[in-house]
Amino acid sequence: MDKLSSKLSFRGNGRKLTVLALLFLLAVCAWILGPMPERPPGSSEGFFSAALHPTLTDQSQSLPDDATPFATRILREMGTTLRYALIAMSMAVPAGLFLGFFASTTWWPEGAQGRVMRMLLHPLHIAVRLLITLMRSIHELIWAIFFLAALGHEPITACVALALPFTGTLAKVFSELIDEQPTQARDHLTASGASPIQAFLTTLIPQALPDMATYTLYRFECALRSSAVLGFIGVETIGLSIRRSFENNFYRELWTELYLLLAVIVVVDILGSRLRKRLNTIPPRKRLVELVESAAKNIKRLKRTAPRWKMTRVLFWSTALLTLLAWFPGLVHIDTESLTRETGQLDRAARITHFVAQITPQPVRESGLWGDAIPWAGELWRANGREALTNTLAMATAAIIISALAAWLFLPWASRALASAQPLGIFSGRASKLRDMAWRLCGLVTRVFFIISRAIPEYIYAYLLIGLLGISAWPLVLALALHNFGILGRLWGEVIENQPPASARQLMHTGSGRLQCYFANYVPVSFNRFLMYLFYRWETCVREATILGMLGFASLGLQIHLARNLFRAYDAMLFYVLLGAAVIFLGDLVSFFLRRALTKA
Repeated sequence: MDKLSSKLSFRGNGRKLTVLALLFLLAVCAWILGPMPERPPGSSEGFFSAALHPTLTDQSQSLPDDATPFATRILREMGTTLRYALIAMSMAVPAGLFLGFFASTTWWPEGAQGRVMRMLLHPLHIAVRLLITLMRSIHELIWAIFFLAALGHEPITACVALALPFTGTLAKVFSELIDEQPTQARDHLTASGASPIQAFLTTLIPQALPDMATYTLYRFECALRSSAVLGFIGVETIGLSIRRSFENNFYRELWTELYLLLAVIVVVDILGSRLRKRLNTIPPRKRLVELVESAAKNIKRLKRTAPRWKMTRVLFWSTALLTLLAWFPGLVHIDTESLTRETGQLDRAARITHFVAQITPQPVRESGLWGDAIPWAGELWRANGREALTNTLAMATAAIIISALAAWLFLPWASRALASAQPLGIFSGRASKLRDMAWRLCGLVTRVFFIISRAIPEYIYAYLLIGLLGISAWPLVLALALHNFGILGRLWGEVIENQPPASARQLMHTGSGRLQCYFANYVPVSFNRFLMYLFYRWETCVREATILGMLGFASLGLQIHLARNLFRAYDAMLFYVLLGAAVIFLGDLVSFFLRRALTKA
């Protein structure tokens, strides 16, 4: 009993120490990043009031009479945003499945007979894991900059730049979803003579398919946000209109564009939640089927009349049709920009050769010796790299801790179990329709707040906040925190709702309130999973913080921006990109060992 009580005490103190450590880290990051800047005079004048008065007409008075109307223009750019996201995902999903297969180990042969095969597959497995980590460690905006410089400004280049990091992410998640499935059905098939691959394809893949499908739809939502952000480097998506409207102080136009982007992403989010619910529930059979024939015919009749959710079929075929039209809009005579331009193979080969020469370190270009790159890299590290990396890590860490604390406090008011007039289905106090409606409204508003905060990309948040608050780290930190607040709210909310309610109900029956039930039961039980998602989002924050520095703060992003636009030093740019990718590698290792430790626990 003493050992058990000391172990429980250690766990409780460990959670408290973890929270205190996070608060200490936040204080250290605040000291590194410095104070908030003074707000530029007049920076927010008319910005927030314009949110109540969006417009469908151009605010500019200098446009020619034959200019494309504002409403038509933003709808066309939103269509381009959707098109690029669909094309990118149509490339990323098959590639993610292929790489995810080799990143998984559940199809490997077992026993003494498969020992040699496992030894041969281990190097391949490690190589694939490193490849997908590298693909997702570099932000899609960086991939776009590299590809546009190497291949030219073609729409297909932007689509490939989006597809690469999404392929890495999908491959990682698909492999982990497959690896975490129960293996009893697979073991039964292999014991009955099926090969490991046959058992893998017929048991583990169908089991993981619902989670893989819903995560793919979530990735499409992310692809929409990333496609919009490409507008900030000149690609004609909705982000380009947002940038122009903000720079010209056309705030009513800006809010219309933000509302349009928000509406599309919210629709995709709702479809994702509905699809997740449908794939995880069995449709009820509304009428009985008479079985009066032979057993074989009865089985065929039962299969033919089996109830099926129409939404999954409609969504699948609609997605397939939209993807086909995104690749070939001419099938329905849609006048849009071609994915490729007429460029000679020699011109493209010359551009690639020139770009490869540019990203080769300058000392290596001059001497031909790769050993000369070491002093060059050391000089870059001492001059700007150390400070830039420190600031990037401080931004990412401060943002994820702020968003985690905010989401942690908002969760009780978003939980469907607790934000109710009768929490956990237990009668508490006098029944009242007004009280019930108030609690339902509270939960709905909080969940909508989570959706809205994660719907707008971090880059757009940061771009707007820098214009309103001035250039410093804190607008970028707030942008990251706002976006991750919504994501952690969703992920942690699902963790809480998936917890067995028995212990929480017992607390409620003894007279505990909602908050007491939340802090005394749900938080301790879910703490390890909370921590796992925190590390997962921190890794993403580092990747995003690297990019946000391109807006003017002294981080890796600023060095990347200066190397590209001011000095045309693509070799230095690659150095800073790989420096950020190295941090992601380390974060991925920490996340991997943490997830394995939590699984064992």
